[in-house]
Amino acid sequence: MNKVSILLDEQALLELHEVLLDESPEAALSFVKRHIAPKVPRSGTAACDSSRLNPFILPDRTKSLGDG
Repeated sequence: MNKVSILLDEQALLELHEVLLDESPEAALSFVKRHIAPKVPRSGTAACDSSRLNPFILPDRTKSLGDG
């Protein structure tokens, strides 16, 4: 399971409290689009993302260079 930690500044936290108190679906979606979605990393941008090339699990390429 993927996990992402997102930090919100003081203004965003105040907006979050407003959204929770108002229970407005439109305001909640707007909040997510402005404060949450931009902070979710895209595939391949996180240091531990499995879509990056891992040299420890790649086949040994030196053998294909005539070394073996």
